[in-house]
Amino acid sequence: MPEPSPTSASVDRSRGVVFDFDGIVVDSEPLHERACRATAQDEGMDFTHEQFAEVCIGHGDLRAFIAIAELNNRDPEDELIARMRAAKPGHFLELLMDDPPAPHAGSVELIHAAASAHPTAVCTGSRRDEVEPILDRLGLLDRLTTLVTADDVANTKPDPEPYVLAARRLEVGASDCVAIEDTPTGIVSAKAAGLRVLGVGHTLQTGRLTEADRVVERLAGFTLAELLAV
Repeated sequence: MPEPSPTSASVDRSRGVVFDFDGIVVDSEPLHERACRATAQDEGMDFTHEQFAEVCIGHGDLRAFIAIAELNNRDPEDELIARMRAAKPGHFLELLMDDPPAPHAGSVELIHAAASAHPTAVCTGSRRDEVEPILDRLGLLDRLTTLVTADDVANTKPDPEPYVLAARRLEVGASDCVAIEDTPTGIVSAKAAGLRVLGVGHTLQTGRLTEADRVVERLAGFTLAELLAV
């Protein structure tokens, strides 16, 4: 069973921990790829897995759909992109019900450990209605101090705004927070906001994550003490 929520007296507020979601907490990037492909096909477009990995992962739906339109030699005009952004959540939630993504090994345990000791957040470029059902199913939603999604900011990663907001909501200085990320755009976002960053090779090769302060292959076996030492 999940540990009870920590009392205010038991939480060390001198440090904060911020987890990315897709590719860090759960193996959900394949689900996003399938939902984006179904959305693109609704508009007579398509893309390869390699193209998705190159121009979509870590960029949020707005930038992803603009890139997909350009790959298909389509004008990424506002009406098209708005239509695709409105359609994707329906595809995603339908796929989510049929095949919910599994958590990455070690992620749930590390979130519980962090939340028991420090203000802890998830900061994601996905939309709230795509993230909350999964966090709730994993018993993590109530463990978090805050959740920052694409719905909360004007500019998604790689802009620093999501991580600036996460640190503000945690009430911890950005330089005293550590972020856990799996993409270059996420790392750029967190570093620009002033956080230290652990890069994790769940989604991309670790050689693409070199801007992080430390890079590991996976979260499995990684401890809270090691995370705070990044």
